Amino acid sequence: MPKITDIQRIMVIGSGPIIIGQAAEFDYAGTQACRALKNEGYEVILVNSNPATIMTDTNMADKVYIEPLHIDMIEKIMIKENVQGLLATLGGQTGLNFAMELSESGFLEKHGIRMLGTPAEGIKMGEDREAFRAAMLRIDEPCIPSGIATNLQESLDMADSIGYPVIVRPAFTLGGTGGGIAADPEHLREIVPGGLAASRVHQVLIERSIAGWKEIEFEAVRDARGNAI
Repeated sequence: MPKITDIQRIMVIGSGPIIIGQAAEFDYAGTQACRALKNEGYEVILVNSNPATIMTDTNMADKVYIEPLHIDMIEKIMIKENVQGLLATLGGQTGLNFAMELSESGFLEKHGIRMLGTPAEGIKMGEDREAFRAAMLRIDEPCIPSGIATNLQESLDMADSIGYPVIVRPAFTLGGTGGGIAADPEHLREIVPGGLAASRVHQVLIERSIAGWKEIEFEAVRDARGNAI
């Protein structure tokens, strides 16, 4: 992609505290993003609530804010620093969720702030369970039987139609947070309320469990010219 030259001040949203049981790759990715942007001559404004990371060293960005990762705090910093671009896709689920909130509320458009990297539509397609399933169906990719639920009764009805065991997958959550496998309605009643609470859009996917199937995972990177690895 060609270098963007009409903006100079870019905010990077960090991934917050490292949680036991979760990998720290997004902390590392955000750190590398700050370095790469500075090397390209951009002014980097970093906000992260975690002081125990190299990312919040004072020389990692031009301005470092160790503040609570709340939407109102991020908005205040953006206005104060006259941010022109937002890079949130290297801050894990934390960054993605804030990017969507800032976009959906109209804040980015109001203040002329450009979302860099993956656009809001792409984030939603990957994180919103219903949007992702619809995208797979559009390109004729086979999908495991599933359905979207926004309350416990819908979840129970969906599981009855699909058949147990089922997997509960909350939308917009990291590493399976709030989800689980339910073998029967009793298990489902235990899991779903937590999943709905963990999802920023109060949505869970109820999907037939294929635990025990052989899984082959592919990761692909493709650029605007169609080059792929």
